Amino acid sequence: MSSDHAPVAAPTRVPVLDWQADIATAIRGADVGAVAYVPDARLRGIVEALAGAEPEVRTLTREEECVAYACGHLLAGSRAMVLMQCSGLGNCLNAVGSLCVPYGIGVPIILSMRGTLGERNPSQVPMGRATPALLSALEIQAFPVTDPERAGATAAGALELAFSTGTCAAVVLDASLGGGREAS
Repeated sequence: MSSDHAPVAAPTRVPVLDWQADIATAIRGADVGAVAYVPDARLRGIVEALAGAEPEVRTLTREEECVAYACGHLLAGSRAMVLMQCSGLGNCLNAVGSLCVPYGIGVPIILSMRGTLGERNPSQVPMGRATPALLSALEIQAFPVTDPERAGATAAGALELAFSTGTCAAVVLDASLGGGREAS
C-alpha cells in the first residue's frame, strides 16, 4: 500500500557533553519532577541527558510560561525548575519579580549566556550585557560556570539553595563551555 505522505524523520539526537550530563545528574539528584525549557543550543545536551524517566521536560514557547509552569509545580509540592537562554530573561522579568520573589517561590534557573565574548549576533549583546544586573536587581543570586568540571556541583548547590530557602537562584553557563553558540 503506497502513501502520499513522506515518513516522519526521527528527532535528531545531540551529543551530550560531560558538563551537561553532570547538570542532568544534579537535577535528578535534587528530585526535580518537572523542567520547563525554551529550546536553546547550549541547553539541548542537558535536555537530552534528561530524556527518559523523571523529570518531565516540558518545552514551552516563552520564558514567562516556564516560570509560571515551575511555580505551579512548586506550589503543588513538587520540585521544578527552568532552563532558558539569557535573552529570555527579559521575557520573564515580570513573572519572576511579581510572583517568585515576593511570594518566596524559589525557582532554580539555568541560563545559557549569549551576547558575550565571540558573539556574532548583535541582537544578543544587550541582554547578555544586562543579565548580571537584572538578576542582581531582583536579588537573585547568580552562580557563573566557566569551568566544566564545576557545572554539576554548581547546579546541585543552586538547586538546594532555591528549594531550601524559597529564593530563586541562577546558574549562568558561560558561552565558552561549548554545546552550541559558543564563543569563537
